[in-house]
Amino acid sequence: RPVARASRSRLQQSPRMAMLSFTSLVQLLVLGSLSIPVECKLTVHVVPHTHDDVGWLKTVDEYYTGQNNSIQHAYVKMILDTVIEALEKNPERTFTYVEQAFFQRWWRQQSPALQNLTRSLVKSGQLSFTNGGWCMHDEAAPFYLDMVDQTTLGHRFLMTEFGVAPKTGWQLDPFGHSATQAALLSSEVGFSGLFFGRIDYQDLAQRVKNQEAEFIWRASPSLGPGAQVFSGLTGEYGGNYGPPSGFDWNVGSNDEPVQDDMDLKDYNVKSRVDDFVRAAIWQGDRTRGEHIMFTMGSDFQYENAREWFENLDRIIKYVNEDGRVQAMYSNPELYLDAKAKEQQVAWPLKTDDFFPYADGAHQFWTGYFTSRPAFKRYVRDSSAFLQMVKQVEMLGEGAASVGDHGLTLLEEAMGVAQHHDAVSGTAKQHVTFDYAARIAEGRNSALQGAAMSLVQLSGPQAGERPTFSYCVLRNISVCGQTQAVGEVGDGVKEIQFLVWNGLAQARSEIIELPTGLGEVRVLDDNSEEIESQLVPSLSSVTNYGQPAGGSPQAVLFTADVPALGFKAFRLSGTGSPAPPPKPDHPEAGAATLENEFLALEFCSGALCKLTDKQSGVSVRAEQSWFWYEGSTGNSESKQRSGAYIFRPNKTEASVVFSGQPSLEVVRGPLADEVHQTFGTWVSQRIRLAKGAKHAEITFTVGPIPVGDAKGKEVVSRISTDIQNGGECLADSNGREMLLRKRDFRPTWNLTQTEPVAGNYYPVTSALAIRDARVQLTVLTDATQAGSGCIRDGEIELMVHRALLEDDGRGVGEPLNETQYVTPYIGSGSRGQHYGPGLVIRGKHLLTLTAPALAAKVWRPAADQLYMPLSPFFAEFEAKFEHPSFTALVQSLPVNIQVITLEQWDAQRVLLRLAHQFGVGEDEALSQPATVDLGGLFAKRQVLDVDERGLAGTISRAEVLRRRVPWNVEGEAAALQADVAPLSAGNLTVTLGPLQIRTFLLKLSPAAEDAVSVFI
Repeated sequence: RPVARASRSRLQQSPRMAMLSFTSLVQLLVLGSLSIPVECKLTVHVVPHTHDDVGWLKTVDEYYTGQNNSIQHAYVKMILDTVIEALEKNPERTFTYVEQAFFQRWWRQQSPALQNLTRSLVKSGQLSFTNGGWCMHDEAAPFYLDMVDQTTLGHRFLMTEFGVAPKTGWQLDPFGHSATQAALLSSEVGFSGLFFGRIDYQDLAQRVKNQEAEFIWRASPSLGPGAQVFSGLTGEYGGNYGPPSGFDWNVGSNDEPVQDDMDLKDYNVKSRVDDFVRAAIWQGDRTRGEHIMFTMGSDFQYENAREWFENLDRIIKYVNEDGRVQAMYSNPELYLDAKAKEQQVAWPLKTDDFFPYADGAHQFWTGYFTSRPAFKRYVRDSSAFLQMVKQVEMLGEGAASVGDHGLTLLEEAMGVAQHHDAVSGTAKQHVTFDYAARIAEGRNSALQGAAMSLVQLSGPQAGERPTFSYCVLRNISVCGQTQAVGEVGDGVKEIQFLVWNGLAQARSEIIELPTGLGEVRVLDDNSEEIESQLVPSLSSVTNYGQPAGGSPQAVLFTADVPALGFKAFRLSGTGSPAPPPKPDHPEAGAATLENEFLALEFCSGALCKLTDKQSGVSVRAEQSWFWYEGSTGNSESKQRSGAYIFRPNKTEASVVFSGQPSLEVVRGPLADEVHQTFGTWVSQRIRLAKGAKHAEITFTVGPIPVGDAKGKEVVSRISTDIQNGGECLADSNGREMLLRKRDFRPTWNLTQTEPVAGNYYPVTSALAIRDARVQLTVLTDATQAGSGCIRDGEIELMVHRALLEDDGRGVGEPLNETQYVTPYIGSGSRGQHYGPGLVIRGKHLLTLTAPALAAKVWRPAADQLYMPLSPFFAEFEAKFEHPSFTALVQSLPVNIQVITLEQWDAQRVLLRLAHQFGVGEDEALSQPATVDLGGLFAKRQVLDVDERGLAGTISRAEVLRRRVPWNVEGEAAALQADVAPLSAGNLTVTLGPLQIRTFLLKLSPAAEDAVSVFI
C-alpha cells in the first residue's frame, strides 16, 4: 500500500547544535564531513524487520510458499530461512518478527537442530518477537474478544517454545488505531510500548512539527492512567514503517549499497554515513530524548537477508567510527528500555483514538469499515461459535479436549481472519474466499469435539453412538433437521435438541426454527407443550441470490435457558398441514407494533415514530434506505471510492426506492412483525417481541445493481428530532463508547475535505445519538461504517458496497463482490469478477430510552446479539439423562460476563471475567463489581488460582512490573493505583468499569453427585 513520506527540512535549521568533542572533530576531519551540525550524540536503534501480511494479494499459503508470484513476489519461508542463517553468522545482528501464523508453519518444518539454533538466537536476543499475535490484527473491524484470542494464540506458542512474552506492540500497517488496542491489547497484555506507522496526514504534520512523534496514549477513561502505553510512530515519521529514504537494501531495490573497498572507484562510505547522519538528525528533531529507531525493513523483505545484513553491518560500523551519532543493532524492546531511562523527558499525552485515518485531502479510509460485509458477519458469527465450542469442551470433555485438532483449526483460521487485510475487507476476492473456506473447515472440525462434550453433559442412554449437529444456515431459513419434522405426511416426526447459552446470565429469548408446511409443536423435557408462533420466513437465498431451498415459514418459541449451560427441547410434527400465517396489509401502509416497553409507528409503509413507554417520550424516527454514488475522481481530487476509501461523489444520498414501501403485518402471541420491501433489492423485517426492550431489524440487501455504471454504497438511515448538536457515540471494538463530534478532532484543528466520509467511524457494536430527553442506540451484528454526526438527529450505517474502480491503495481490483473470479495466472483476463453480485443479510437492534438508562438496556442486548442462544440437534433418539445444565452456581450480575472459559492445559482452565459497563454509563451498573471465584462453579471446587495478564502467558504481577511511570507533560510521574494480583487464599475478585481479569484455575473433578449440577 502506498504510504506518504514527510518532507525533510534543511539540516542547517536543526536545533541540534553544540560544540564537538576533540575525538568527534578528528573523526569529522578525516571524513571531511564538518558540514553536519551536531548537538549531543543521538543513538540510532537499527531494527531489522519484515512485515508479512497474513494474506492480502495472495493467500496465506501462497505468501508462505512463494507461489502465485504473478500477483506479487513474496516468499515468507525464504525470509525466515535466510534470516536465521544471517543471524547465526554474526552475533551482533538482530531481527524482529511478528506474525506467528507464518512463524509456526516454518517452525513445524524445521529439524530439531535448527529449532535448537533458533531457540539460542531467541535466548541471546538476536531474534525477538514483537506483538506476537497470530497476525497483525486490524483495529477497526475486529471484535475485542477476537483480538484477545488471536494475541493469546500467538503468545502461547512463543511461551511454549521459547519461554518469552513480547513486551511491545507493533501495529505498523493497520489503517487507524483504536482505543481498545492501546488500553486493552497493549497495557493489559503486558506491552510497555506500542509502535505504528499510519496516522492521519494532518495529525502527522502537527506531531512532526511539535516534536510529538512519540507520546503517552491514555485511551480508556474506564481503565484510567494505569492502562496507558508509550506510543511512537515508525518509518522516519512519514506515515510508513520502512527505512529512511535511500537505505532500502532489499532484493530489487535501487538504493545505493555501502561500498567500503577503497581499491574500487565507487567507494562511498563518506556519503553513505552523511546520508545516515542527516536522516538521524532529522528524525531526532521530531521527537524527544536522545534515542531514535530506524525501522529497517518493510513488506516481505529479507528474502535475501544476506544483502540486507551486510549493508547494515557496514553502515553501523562506519557511523560509529564517524562518531556524530551512535548506531546499534536493536529491537523494539531495547529501544523502549532506552526511552524509559530518559526520565528527564516529559512526553505529550493523547486520550482519543486515531480514527478516521486519511492519508491526504479527500482520502478517508472509512470505506473498509463495511467492505466485504458478508465476510465480516461470518467472522463475527464464528467468533461466538468458537467461544461456545471452547466452553462446551471444557465443561464436557475437560482435559481430554486439550490438543483437539478441530478446535485448533478453528482457532488458527479465526486468528488469520483478524488480519488487517482479512476482516477489514481489503484483500483480493480469491483471498477472501480462502479466508472463509478456512473458517468453514475449522467450524466443521471443531463441531465434532463440541458434539462429544455435549454427549458427556447431556448423558443420552447407551446403545448408540450419539452426536449432535448444528444448522449454520438458519438465517436463510435452511435447517434440514427441523424442516424434515415439519413436512406434511408420513405421520409424526420428532427431533430433540439442546439450546446452549454462552452468557453468564439466565436468558428467556425467542428462538426461530425453519419448518416445512406441516403442523409442529415445541415441547419441553417433560413433554409439556410450549407456546409457539408460526411466522413467514425471510427469503431463502444464497449469498448470490439463488434459491437456497429454505422453508417458507418458521416457528417461534421462547426458550428459558440457565446461565452458561443448556436446556433440552423437542420439535414434534404431526404430519398434518398447518394453516399458514396470514399477514395483514394495512391501508395507506399505517401500522403500530407495541409491547410493554416500546411502540413503533409506521406511516406510508415506513417506520416514522418511536416511543419509550417507560418515560413516555416519543421521537420522530423515519427509517429508509439510501445509496451514495462512489466517486471516480473529480476536479478537486482524483481519489476514487474503493475497498479502503469511502468518497461519495456528493454529500446527498439517493433513495433506494422512491415509491411507498410495501408493508405486511404479522401478529402473534410472542412477537409482532412488519415485513417491508424497498424496490427490487432491499427488504427488511422489523420484529418486536413481547417483553423485549429493543426492536430487531433484519435486512436483506443486494445484489446491488451496477448496470448503470455507478458504484453504490448502501446505508440505512434513521432521521429523528433528537437534538444531538453534532455529537454521537460509537464503540471501540465492542468496549469503550467514544464521543465523536462533527468535523472535529481532539488532537488537532481539522481541515475537513469530505463532510460525509470524514465523519464516518467504525461501528463494531453500537452507535448512538442523544439529547437531554432520550437516547437512540443502534446495535450491529458486524462492523459497519456509520455516523450520527453528519446531520443533527440522524443515524446512518453503511451495510453494503459495490464499486467499479480501484481506489489505488494496493489491492488492485474494484470492490465488486461477485460469485466468480477468473484465475490470476495464465493468459487472458486475470482476476476478473463475473457472475451474480453479493446479497447480504444482517441485523440492527434499536433501543430508545432516557439517557441515564440507555446502557442498562443496550449493553446486555449487545451481549445477547453477539452470543445468541444456539440450538444443537441430537442425531439420536435416546432420551437425555440430563435435559438441563448450568456450569454456574447462579447467574452473574448483568454487568459481569464470562467472556472466556476454555481448557488451557491438562490441569488448568482459562477464565476471563469482564465488567461490561463503562465508567459513568449507569449509576449502579458502572460501579465496581465483585465475584467470588470459590462459589462460581457448580459442584467444582477451585483448588488454585493464578491471575494472569490478558493473554494468559505471564502473571498479572509481571504485567504490573512492566508498567513504566512515564513523565507526562503537566502531570506527576505516577500511575493510578491498580488492582493487585489475587493473593493466595483470596478468591474474591473485584472488577472496575470495563476491566477484564484473567485467571488460570485448577478445578476439582465434578463431584460424584454431579447430577445436582444438572437442574
